[in-house]
Amino acid sequence: MTHFRTSLNTVLSNRNLLAVTVTQSLFMFAMFLWRPFWGLYILELGGTKSTLGALTALQLLSVLLAQLPGGVLSDRIGRKRVILAASVLGFLPPLVFRLSTHWAMLVPGIFAFALSSLATPALNALIADSLPRESRATGFGAYTMAYYLSIVASYPVGGYIMDRMGLVPGAHMGFTLSFLLTVPIVLIRWRFIEETVKPRQVTADTPRLSLSPSQLRTVPTEIWKLVIVAILSSFGFQLFWSFVVVYCVEEVGLSMLQWSYVSVISNLTGACFMIPSGFLSDRVGRKRIIILSQLAVSTSSLGYILSSGFSGVALARFVGGLGEGLGGNVMGAAGGPVWQALVTEIAPAETRGSILGLMGTLIGFLTAPAPILGGYLYENASPRLPFIASFISGILGCLVFSLWVREPDRATRRA
Repeated sequence: MTHFRTSLNTVLSNRNLLAVTVTQSLFMFAMFLWRPFWGLYILELGGTKSTLGALTALQLLSVLLAQLPGGVLSDRIGRKRVILAASVLGFLPPLVFRLSTHWAMLVPGIFAFALSSLATPALNALIADSLPRESRATGFGAYTMAYYLSIVASYPVGGYIMDRMGLVPGAHMGFTLSFLLTVPIVLIRWRFIEETVKPRQVTADTPRLSLSPSQLRTVPTEIWKLVIVAILSSFGFQLFWSFVVVYCVEEVGLSMLQWSYVSVISNLTGACFMIPSGFLSDRVGRKRIIILSQLAVSTSSLGYILSSGFSGVALARFVGGLGEGLGGNVMGAAGGPVWQALVTEIAPAETRGSILGLMGTLIGFLTAPAPILGGYLYENASPRLPFIASFISGILGCLVFSLWVREPDRATRRA
């Protein structure tokens, strides 16, 4: 207990972590007023299930293009500058989405959202830079727990707005609030974040905005193994996740407010486990917790198609939330707190941002077809098939991780 309090005090007294946590919580609260109903919104604007899959794939592809530049820039000019620039760009997506009257008009907003995601590798690198190794997963856990709790608060508000105002007017309200809350996000990050790297002097010998072949050869072997695991896990997640709300509303019969309730269950469960699992992984290692996390998240995808009502979907979301709370899942360009702690331990500090960006790019590029495949399977084969394929891909990723990835020993991690 003493060690836990010491780690938690170290985390809570860190200025950078507090600034990032508060602003990311605001961002998530605003986004999840409308994001859970994004698939239904696209359908209301004239899209189809295949359109939904294509737009999700486009978003993944556009976000991946920002990951490597964002990471390399954060190593070269500093974390804070990249985070601030991306935060200012965050004004654009909700504005474009609010003004859209047809699904095709959402495309510029999707590209704008990708530009605002330049900050993702910089934020993760900033947290890793700011915390000692023995508190790093605890810090990532506290950061993730805080914005999960903001999502918990946001879900029922968004569901209530949608049920009371209707889908399109309710989504418009959510976009407006997202736009307004970007103001304090930018101001807090500008005022309170402290730089953790010294910007490099740009000369004729400065490498271009990429990882050169010689630099790629220095990337640790375990990073490439983690990339393969992340691709399998994230591919499985992207196969079905865009269609979960559509399936639960159209096939199971949930209302949008009921979907909000089960989402609260999931995110509250995840939030409760993030700091304890992060602390535990700081003490006993990352690998066992990551395996349990990935097993739970993969299994939850089957729960939706086995459900016949609210209670079944709630159980599936609880299992998924438990897996997310354990912190070893990978659902996109970045993973849970324990996964991120493992990656940042293996990645050398001087190229940490670049490696995080490289991983995000590779994972995003190779998982981008998953929503298109999921949409095709949903419309042309069976609505259940994307969920089954997701389970298979996720379990395969977990198996590869269990058998192939070697966790650094504690002495190496300290070094």
